Amino acid sequence: MRPLSDRNAFLILLAGLAGWIDAFSFTELGQVFTSFQSGNFIFLGLAIAQGDGERLLGAAVSLAAFFGGTAVGAYVVGRAEVEWSGLGTLAPVFALECALLVGFAACWQVVGEPGAYSGGRVALIVLAAAAMGVQGGAIFALRIPGVVTNAMTATLMLGGVLLGLRARDADAAREASPVSAGFLAAMCGSYVVSAILVGAIDAPAVTSAVPGGLLALILVGLAVRRAAPRGTAVAE
Repeated sequence: MRPLSDRNAFLILLAGLAGWIDAFSFTELGQVFTSFQSGNFIFLGLAIAQGDGERLLGAAVSLAAFFGGTAVGAYVVGRAEVEWSGLGTLAPVFALECALLVGFAACWQVVGEPGAYSGGRVALIVLAAAAMGVQGGAIFALRIPGVVTNAMTATLMLGGVLLGLRARDADAAREASPVSAGFLAAMCGSYVVSAILVGAIDAPAVTSAVPGGLLALILVGLAVRRAAPRGTAVAE
């Protein structure tokens, strides 16, 4: 796999993880998002206006944990911008995200379906939102315009921009972004497919474990690929 193909596949999978976590959080943790934080600002305002304590707690905890996770992620990366090199510099921050997601899965197995104001619900929201914040801090360092993997608003917007520019001047579209429209569509599709799967499976004990397990497998695969001698194919 070429480095950019490797990177793009990884980003598409991360978008899928974010969609999975958001769908799970919304359906199982009291209609709160733990990756798509714009929605939580709306929930926060509505909760204050309507006196909805459950929604206020969920939105506030998620926003704070995501913010903290992003700060920690940026601290671990330690640079404003990094180049993709088959994970390389970003490996520690994704290992941290993986640990948080595994912790999230373990917490769900212990807590089960949490009460609205329970410590279990707060812990689950903190672990999920912090993991997504860490992911956001890492992806931000790649400096790919319109690609953050945590939510698809900027990605969808970039797709529209590229469509408009391409209709007027193909060169302008190429200058606007280093990624293709197909890649952007795959990002959005991954996010949506994850939500479909979470809803279709409808088994929280299973779906809570998927993000951490999948990310662990991805990281192991990338590490094996990185460790393989150049020009040597990794056995399938």
